[in-house]
Amino acid sequence: MFLPNTCRSVDERRRVMRGVRHIFFLGVGGVQMWALAMLTRARGFSVAGFDRQESERTARLCAAGIPVIIGAGEEALHALQAADALVYTLAISPEDPLYRAAARRGIPLFSRADLLGFLMADASTRICVAGCHGKSTVTAMLGELLAERSATVLCGAEMPHCGSSLAVGGGEIFVAEACEYRDSFLCLAPTLGVVLNVGHDHADYFPDLAAVKGSFARFAGQSERVLVNADDAAAMEATADARGRRVTFGLSSTAMLRAENIVFSGGMGRFSLAFEEKQVVDVKLQIPGRHNVYNALAAAGAALLCGLSPEEIGAGLGRFRGAARRFEYKGRLCGARVFDDYAHHPDEITATLRTAREMVPAGGRLFAAFQPHTYTRTAALWQELCAALRRADRVLVADIYAAREAPLPGIDSQRLAAAVGTHATYHATLPALAAQLEAELSPKDLLLVMGAGDIDGIFREFSKKDFTL
Repeated sequence: MFLPNTCRSVDERRRVMRGVRHIFFLGVGGVQMWALAMLTRARGFSVAGFDRQESERTARLCAAGIPVIIGAGEEALHALQAADALVYTLAISPEDPLYRAAARRGIPLFSRADLLGFLMADASTRICVAGCHGKSTVTAMLGELLAERSATVLCGAEMPHCGSSLAVGGGEIFVAEACEYRDSFLCLAPTLGVVLNVGHDHADYFPDLAAVKGSFARFAGQSERVLVNADDAAAMEATADARGRRVTFGLSSTAMLRAENIVFSGGMGRFSLAFEEKQVVDVKLQIPGRHNVYNALAAAGAALLCGLSPEEIGAGLGRFRGAARRFEYKGRLCGARVFDDYAHHPDEITATLRTAREMVPAGGRLFAAFQPHTYTRTAALWQELCAALRRADRVLVADIYAAREAPLPGIDSQRLAAAVGTHATYHATLPALAAQLEAELSPKDLLLVMGAGDIDGIFREFSKKDFTL
């Protein structure tokens, strides 16, 4: 059973928020929730929150003067009594005692996306970056490009230009990563909706690709203009009814905004940005992979529509060094280069491994340490996950990160490793996985650590003598 996305209208949000002064965040340690709490406080509200465990983000909230209660108990229930409204993540159970206590009190309950819609509403330019893959990178790119325009940016990853997943700017431009899960992005009202790609994901909510396309069609329908990947058939189908308000980007000749004369050197792409048959600026990326050419095109398109000059766009994309956990270089383990990536969907894994393969020197091997994310996704995309992971020379699989879910019979990492092939092994703990990597890696190898859960904790398990920054 799920908690709903509340998705009030703009007028209803304003009416409900009129008497609200103190807001309590349930699950405040999440990457977007903590940023939303910080932004809410910056807008003049009193803020407090709860999370089950301490983290770097809860520590940053406390350092900023926002009280955070860790762990269940009377203290959290007592703190909730002062709240005029509660904001929750969709990972929260309807049986959560704090949620139930707030509901009994009758105070307004906001899903994360509903509050985001309220905070965005007064911006004259509202850019919402949607898609099954690439949202955080494109949002972070726009943060870089629009920094001098004093844009407020809320991203699902730490952005290099500000060292945070939140940049608080003026009130004119607001850029937000817009998630499709449980139709969250339908709580937003973009002046520009960006659709990077559309694929089947979140199988616990969307039964098939048609359902995902339907959700994106509604998102496009409520966007004043739509920027769409012309090379993604499902994205074009989903936005067909917005054809008159649609600007397209891609590599194909049908795209209005294109990358031409693409050359890769050391994995990094260089290309000429062309808009409506005219080359406008040369771009040299500092992040690897063909998929990042698409991401750069999306960011460039949004920036052009915001009035940035081609020269500003070319310079900004050239400065961008990548969002956190998006093919992020972490150091060397036993001499092998190590990268950390959020990839957890087969399409993301394929793109990331393809990029990494081009960076492996002769005689080296490509290692993938992978943590599946949720049982429903693993079950629904089993064959696709296996096919994607087979691109690596060596695969080490950690236990499934359950997130909000209960286990499913027959769906586990041991079986997944066996299905991938003889070059894949299962490891029950991160220390065991780290030890195996240290036993096998050599200097010419490249290691990718992939997953959307807590597999990045493996970096704390590596031996200090073997792991160097």
